[in-house]
Amino acid sequence: MIYNLADTFFVGQTGDPNQVAAVTLSFPAFWTLTALANLFGVGGCSLIARSLGAGKIDRARKTAAFCVYASVGSTLAYCLLVLLLKRPFLALLGAGPTTEEFTINYLMWVLVLGGVPTVLSLVLANLVRAEGGARVASVGLSIGGILNIVLDPIFILTLGMGVKGAAIATMLSNLAAACFFLAHLYRMRGHTVISLNPANFTLERRLAASVVSVGLPASIQTCLSIVSNTTLNKLASGYGEAAIAAVGIVKKLDMIPMNVTVGISQGVLPLIGYNYAANNYDRMKKVTVFTRAVAVGFSLLCVVVFEIFARQIVGFFIPDAETVALGTTFLRILCLTTPMMAIGFLMTTMFQAVGKGRLALSISLFRKGTLDVPMMFLMNFLVPMYGLLWTQPIVDTFAAIFAFALYSGFLRKLRERAPTGLTRP
Repeated sequence: MIYNLADTFFVGQTGDPNQVAAVTLSFPAFWTLTALANLFGVGGCSLIARSLGAGKIDRARKTAAFCVYASVGSTLAYCLLVLLLKRPFLALLGAGPTTEEFTINYLMWVLVLGGVPTVLSLVLANLVRAEGGARVASVGLSIGGILNIVLDPIFILTLGMGVKGAAIATMLSNLAAACFFLAHLYRMRGHTVISLNPANFTLERRLAASVVSVGLPASIQTCLSIVSNTTLNKLASGYGEAAIAAVGIVKKLDMIPMNVTVGISQGVLPLIGYNYAANNYDRMKKVTVFTRAVAVGFSLLCVVVFEIFARQIVGFFIPDAETVALGTTFLRILCLTTPMMAIGFLMTTMFQAVGKGRLALSISLFRKGTLDVPMMFLMNFLVPMYGLLWTQPIVDTFAAIFAFALYSGFLRKLRERAPTGLTRP
């Protein structure tokens, strides 16, 4: 989130909506790396935590090795595909004559050259977190984010490289984060279950299926978000470059409460998984209730701030008057149901933590892809342009109700196994 916010802000200081639009158009392709990282990072984190809770150390070690090598291999394949199909890929993203060159420059550095470090840093952060290293994971990812903020103005403004400079800064920052985690694992060799030893890599079907079944909902949720954002960009492009730039800025701002919720969820995932495997259901329930209160509370704070200071916040990213005017209205619409979005993410993560991949997947599919894409076309027809932004609040509300219904049913089954301490969701 910090990488993309920083890129959007500093590119916005050029005053060129086309370059801001290029960052927006590139975002779905870059976000695909997060989908790959979630597939192996979230799935691996859950399985390692449950393995440690059950005392299966060797299984945890093999899981870590599988996740690292499988994620790197998958990322290399994806980056090669983008490189070979560059032109059709740009057309799919919605790049036009005024944004195509800027988009290419951004994608080549961030995706083709920086794809592996990006995914590796995210996967290793999840695996380190799985055995209790939340502080190390936070420091590693923060190093990359802070470095990006430092490098962006140097490459973009001082050296005058524009959007290409933003991409180079992001690539170098992700590389630094990946190197931090590799150095940490080298220092901790012999004292961690996270193994980079190829001898521990296995394609054992049961292990791979356990990782993928839990990581798939997180990955699909990200992929469907990419489809959703790409559809939004394509439809918004019909209203001009200012509309695309405004959508891009607002979607980045909307990512603040979303990614804080995702961070809280992923941070608590190993704790839920460990206690579930150890049959400590009461502690697991207390953790989920506390996490929900924190995430929803922060989301409500974001709603208040965004509604009151929308114009000032959007204007902070770009001085273009038309973009600011559109972005102000867009932000006030989009932020309305961020608490509902937080509930949906938390419920999905809870099911991932306990190995209930199908329930997590059903929430992901319900929230993204099933409702929002067709509704965008409908809302754009009924309320041109602004209807595109009303889609997410509507979908998030229904998704939160659906997720909470599944969660309540899950708790009822747990009460049958542990009647005390689980009297209400």
